[in-house]
Amino acid sequence: MTGSANRVASASGGLRHSQSTHVVVQKLSAALQARRFSLKQDRGSLSRACILLTSGTGEIGGVGETITLQSPALAWLPVEPGHYLRVLAGTQGYVIWFSDIQAKNSLGDHAESAQLRYLIDRPVVAVEIGNEEFFAEVEHAFAAIDKEIRKSERGSWVYLSAQITIILVHCWRISGLEQVAMSGHSTNATILLRFRNLVELHFKEQWTIARYAKELEISHDRLHDISVRTLQRTPLQLVHERLTYEAGRRLVHSGFTIEQIAADLGFPTTSYFSRFFARQTELSPGRYRREAGRKRLSSSSPQADGFADWP
Repeated sequence: MTGSANRVASASGGLRHSQSTHVVVQKLSAALQARRFSLKQDRGSLSRACILLTSGTGEIGGVGETITLQSPALAWLPVEPGHYLRVLAGTQGYVIWFSDIQAKNSLGDHAESAQLRYLIDRPVVAVEIGNEEFFAEVEHAFAAIDKEIRKSERGSWVYLSAQITIILVHCWRISGLEQVAMSGHSTNATILLRFRNLVELHFKEQWTIARYAKELEISHDRLHDISVRTLQRTPLQLVHERLTYEAGRRLVHSGFTIEQIAADLGFPTTSYFSRFFARQTELSPGRYRREAGRKRLSSSSPQADGFADWP
């Protein structure tokens, strides 16, 4: 695949990211012979790939059992060394790689964000999609990303995040992952899934753990015990991780002042927020923002983001 096919997003708010850091698109053309290429890019920040085949046939290998893709097909997966995509002659579509930062910033903090957060670290594949409306919406999102990253306009980061969210929502709808998780896990895991949903809804309101437990109709001690035994972290640590992640995201990607971020995340004072953030990251909010700007977000963020191991 030629390097000219790789086009890169630039962020809004005055932050211009280095090439190929956060979003890379490869448009698959109807070649005359089969092609095979690595899904693990040299740029280590590109940790996830999403594949759309609009015509033809392909396969994803290096992931255990080979996954056959018969168009129209959609696949999302975390990529590791050895993962590859092979497409037969005449196949058309897209491959889009996302950085961890871009993928997680596309989740938002809505009621459904917890389900999307569950999904992004797991492979999802749908083949021979029969719903034409569904397929048209997904194809439009891929084409919109391909078009947007050729620009250097204000709001590109927000626009790209919105399109990625659309793709993630469609992956979620076809995956059935949440239903499998709810039916296949123990009662304790189901409680943690419900707790995670509540955290996603109310972390900015600074709910106490007792209130979460009451909403779950279990005791504070039981919630604490389930969390520690299953995740080796207390419920309070999990809530603090979510708050820290959100604070770091806003410090890096928004133009809000530290005072505005503190208020929106439910902290009574800016100084209280600063002390909290420094305890979690060993950096003050101001220094965190400055260092992220100097690095241009080309390396992984130091804030905690311990969501992949939630049920």
